[in-house]
Amino acid sequence: MVHIAQTTNFYEQDYYVPSDNGFLIFHTPFGNLGIVVCFDRHYPESIRTEKLKGADLILIPTANTKAEHLTMFEWEIRVQAIQNCIPIVMCNRTGTEGQMAFAGESMAVDSDGNLMVKADDREQLIYVGIDTCNNCGKSDSRPYVSLRRPELYS
Repeated sequence: MVHIAQTTNFYEQDYYVPSDNGFLIFHTPFGNLGIVVCFDRHYPESIRTEKLKGADLILIPTANTKAEHLTMFEWEIRVQAIQNCIPIVMCNRTGTEGQMAFAGESMAVDSDGNLMVKADDREQLIYVGIDTCNNCGKSDSRPYVSLRRPELYS
């Protein structure tokens, strides 16, 4: 993780050290995989950086609880997919630990932000076919990445 949470029930700065390597891309036979860990997904720069580094798909392992704003998390993922023209898969924890009940609701969205599949709160395997090449042509109709002006962002 690059950004480390420090909120109620998530005192992660007490035991995690932030990455000094930034965001990495993993080259697989299925395309370039970008991994954005849990809390990092709340920062638009995380997914955008992975896209700029050549990711074809973003995977987000996370631990959302039922007490959190789950609808907002879904829309956050869907908007990021649209803005970056990239499919995103979020895999969330289930079950309980102490007072925390984890939400499940793992999901996959395509590069148009369409919800392809969404799990419920039970432990389960879900399958979805993702065309990692389908997002390649999206940049022409939604050139959000190519028309950026980073020289004005600081």
